[in-house]
Amino acid sequence: MNRHTALLLLSACCAAALAQSQPAAPASLAFEVATVEPSNPMAARGKSGITVDPGRMSARRVSLKELVFEAYNVPYYQISGGPAWLDSEQYDIDAKAETPATRDQMRLMLRTLLADRFKLTIHRESKEMRVYALTVAKNGPLIHAIQEEEAAPAKQPPLGVQHFHCDMPQFAGLLSIRLSIPLLEDPSTPSRSNGPLIPVVDKTGLRGTYNIDVEVKPEPDGDSITAWQRALQQQLGLKLEAQKASIEIIVIDHAEKIPARN
Repeated sequence: MNRHTALLLLSACCAAALAQSQPAAPASLAFEVATVEPSNPMAARGKSGITVDPGRMSARRVSLKELVFEAYNVPYYQISGGPAWLDSEQYDIDAKAETPATRDQMRLMLRTLLADRFKLTIHRESKEMRVYALTVAKNGPLIHAIQEEEAAPAKQPPLGVQHFHCDMPQFAGLLSIRLSIPLLEDPSTPSRSNGPLIPVVDKTGLRGTYNIDVEVKPEPDGDSITAWQRALQQQLGLKLEAQKASIEIIVIDHAEKIPARN
């Protein structure tokens, strides 16, 4: 065996050993079975939104923007671009994973589903903007995470009390909607907003899912943000502080409608 041949064999052996020592790239997480259909506008109106249980996800009358909100776990102000029907077309989804999965794993599966069924493509970019940082107050939080399988309470909260069943990044995203709505109006839908969404960034460091009840009362000569700041600190042990921050934006480059079944 000459020196050149020996070097080639040595290189091949090293490459094989390196390949064996490196784990294979993980396959994209995907649901075992999933149905996605446009919502029937003639069907009886019931509860809308996204429900996630270990290994299962269902959605009723949700827009593609709401699905992106769940899949990428970002607030609405961090979602940009997309087709004109991004907010208006509504869909129903029933999806099941092969085995029980965490919410973060289900979000990855939902990304795969959106790419497959809606042909969704995105890119990310950064933008500096004025935001409100959601932080923990000096004496610590007054709320506690619940078990992942614990559902939101079935009964309606008392009049004037707003209920949230979500993690902290989602809570920050929902606050960005609430802060733009005058307190004398019903804050239950984003479409009632009287102004642009006010970015709220989660900087609490709190993990897990929470059942949050908060009562925000309008005050004479006070604005919505001041009232929310007071309620969050007194009732939840959280603070809203004005800052400037570089925010990552999810830009929707392409998406396609799903036709109704015949």
